[in-house]
This record gives sequence, C-alpha cells and structure tokens, in this order.
Amino acid sequence: MKKIFNCILILLTTIALVSCEDFLDRDPQDKISNENLLADIEGVTIAAVGCYNALVDDYYYRTDLNLISELRGGNLKFVESVSSGYVDRYTDFYSYNLNSENSRNEDHYEALYGILNQTNNIIHAIPEISDGTTEEKNQLLGEMYTVRALCHFDLLRLYAQPYSHSANAQHNGIVVVTITPDVLDMPARSTVYDSYKQIVEDLSAAIDLLKDENKHGATKKFWIGPGVTKAILARVFLYMEDWNNAIEMATEVIEDPNYGLIAGDLLAAEWLDNTPSIEDIWVLDNSVQQAENISKYMGYPDIGTEMNCSVTKDLYDLYSVEDLRLNLFVDFYGDTTSYKYHSEGNIESNITVIRLAEMYLIRAEAYARTNQEALARGDLQVIRERANPDAEFVNLSGEELIQEILIEKRREFAFEGHNFFELKRTGSNIRRNDCTASLNHDLDFPDYRYVMPIPYDNIEANRNLVQNEGY
Repeated sequence: MKKIFNCILILLTTIALVSCEDFLDRDPQDKISNENLLADIEGVTIAAVGCYNALVDDYYYRTDLNLISELRGGNLKFVESVSSGYVDRYTDFYSYNLNSENSRNEDHYEALYGILNQTNNIIHAIPEISDGTTEEKNQLLGEMYTVRALCHFDLLRLYAQPYSHSANAQHNGIVVVTITPDVLDMPARSTVYDSYKQIVEDLSAAIDLLKDENKHGATKKFWIGPGVTKAILARVFLYMEDWNNAIEMATEVIEDPNYGLIAGDLLAAEWLDNTPSIEDIWVLDNSVQQAENISKYMGYPDIGTEMNCSVTKDLYDLYSVEDLRLNLFVDFYGDTTSYKYHSEGNIESNITVIRLAEMYLIRAEAYARTNQEALARGDLQVIRERANPDAEFVNLSGEELIQEILIEKRREFAFEGHNFFELKRTGSNIRRNDCTASLNHDLDFPDYRYVMPIPYDNIEANRNLVQNEGY
C-alpha cells in the first residue's frame, strides 16, 4: 500500500482537483476531465486509491473526526500550556458553542461531500470502462460503495440527531448523494430513515461484490474487503437500533478467521509497532503524511513537540489499577497521553478505523437489549478478561448491564473517536467534570447542540437545504 501511495501521490493531487471539489461550486469542464481520467481500469484504480487517501485528511479520520468526539465526550481536555492557535481551531466544538459560520465545521462538510463526489464519479464510470475483468470491476465497486456508505454515515453522526429522535426516524438527515449533482442542482436533505436506508443498501451491495483476496499481502488491512464492510454494517445497525441484524453482522466478523483478539499484555506494543495486527479489521495508511498532527492532540508525538491535549480524570479513573490498558497511557512532559497515536521522524502512525473488539461489544449491547443477557455478559467478559485476566464476572442485568457495556466501550475505544457519538446515540447526558472548556461543561439530552450546524455558505447557496434546529 505504501509503495502504491508513494508512486501515485502526484496523480492523486490531480485527481483531488478534478473529483473532490464542492458540488455547489464546480466547473462544467470537470465532466470532460473525469471522463478522460476514468476511461480504463488503470485510471479508475488510481482514482479509487485517491478516495482512500482522502479519508486520511486533517478534516476527517486523520484528526478532526476522532478529536472532536473525544473532546466533546469528555475523554480529552486542552492542556494549560497549549498555544492559542491550536485551541482556536477546536474551542467552539469543545465548548458546544458552534455557529453556522465556523470555518472548521465548513471544512468537515466540504471534505466529506468531496469524497462522495469522487466515489460517485468512480461508481458510475466503472460499467463504462473499456477494459478490466468482471472481478476487478466488482472489487472496485464494492470498495467505493463502502466508502460512500461510510461518508454518509459519518455525515449523519455529525449533522443529524440520532435514529430514535423521532418516530420511524422521519427527522432531517443529510443530503444523500448517489450521483454528482449538476452545477445548478439544489438537493434537499433526506430523512434519517432514508439516509440510513441508502447506507444499508450500499453496504449490502458491497458485501456481495467484494472478495476476500490475499493479493495485497502485508498491506491487506489497508484495503476494503468483505470483513471491513460487514463490520461497518454491524456498527450502522447498532446506530439504527436494529439489534438482531447487528448481532448477525458482528457474529460473522467475530467468526472470520482473518481476525482475532490480541493479548492484553501486548496492547501497548501492538499499537507502537504501527503494523496492522490480527485484531485490526480496517486501518488507514497515514505514512504519506509528512507532518505531525493527531499525535500532538491525543497521542505521543516526537520528543520536543508541544502537546495540546491531556487525558481527563473522567476517563482515567474508569480503569482499575490492574487494567492492562493502562500500559497505553504515558506521561509526556507532565501531561497524560496515549500510545494509540504516535509519530516518529515527522511521520504519523496509521489510523485504525475499526477492530474486532468493537464487534464483541456491539454484539454484547445488542444481546442485552434483546433480553439475551447471558450471551451479553459472555461477550462483555471476553473484553474485560483481555484487559484484566483476574476480572470478576459482571453478573448484572437490565439497564445496569447495558450501562456497564457502554462504560467498557469507553475504556476500550478511548481516543478512537467513539465516545461523543456513543453518548449521542444512546441519548445520554454530557457530564465533563475535568474540563477546560469555557462554556457548557454539561449538556442534558436532548439538546440541539448534539448536532453541528449546516455551514452558512451551503445554506445560502441552496434554497432547499434546511438548517438544523437552534442554529
């Protein structure tokens, strides 16, 4: 993967200019450019790698999606010594004080819709290309359907209230984009129900198209295969509160011999190794990025680099002293940080999108919510015993069991971008005791600030685009 990325980095820059522009501000000549670029299997393959590269963007998985969740959910706080330039980027997110003209928020919105444009260009080009085998075309289609579903899903997590916010999820979702809109189009927001319907359709189609091939060798975990798509679909079903399908998808991934849990005493070493492990389902290659970023906020940067955030006591105090996951926490010039993200020689570590432990805890929650409590406790205990082999069996039931599963998810996936979205998904209040935000340490659900505003420029350019309530 690294060799491929490095060889075509210049081409990716061209692709980004052609395919990732905002759909509200396009040059009509782009259609001609895309037709030339996506005329054969080689061009489509290069464009697909461009989509992978776009996921590792500062405004997406490389920093902001995970960082904003960890700040807003209470796992991270800004350190006292942080320079104002770094604080200014995220202070409104951290303080739940966003408005529709926040430029960083606009960048998130534009970045994700840019990737959607790129994936749609590829999806619609593949049936028309002049060469390539059916298997090659199906594989590329499956990968791009998965990326398209992921972008729509993350837009929903950022800009829409959770699935259960209204009966049958009929509240405002997002603009669902399955074709690159014409320059004069003014698409409206779909309901959350219809938005998720498209996501499930894309992921289901992708599973049928993808093959579990070993042609990528050691870089296999950087590419989308059927296991990746099933794991994302399990997460989607959880957010939809479709418990039975969440169980089914999570079980298929758990039983897949390509994946397994790593030992608890190897957790820190595996994260520092920066090579995808047996537990990783999908990892984004971050090696082409030549500057530190995510490690300076919630990881271990090169020695001498300023640290911007520290682990909160709210999170740290959730671990028992015997918990092997404490080996992931480390002191950095007086601030507590984590080995989950690190940099060396100005190169960032790779970004884990989804791993097997999540499948166990998705299934545990879904079991608990469908009154299969013995099975739920069993899955929860797998993750608890991995972290502490002497952990007592949690003999809880009902709401207490569900809450313990959610707390275990917070412990297990700290800094991986889950916490705020979990609180929002489950309709939980925000409580941040160890918090350096200037405003709104706490929020009571429901609150309009659990979603971000649609950027002002997009609202102004599209008369059919409705703003989120409260903004």
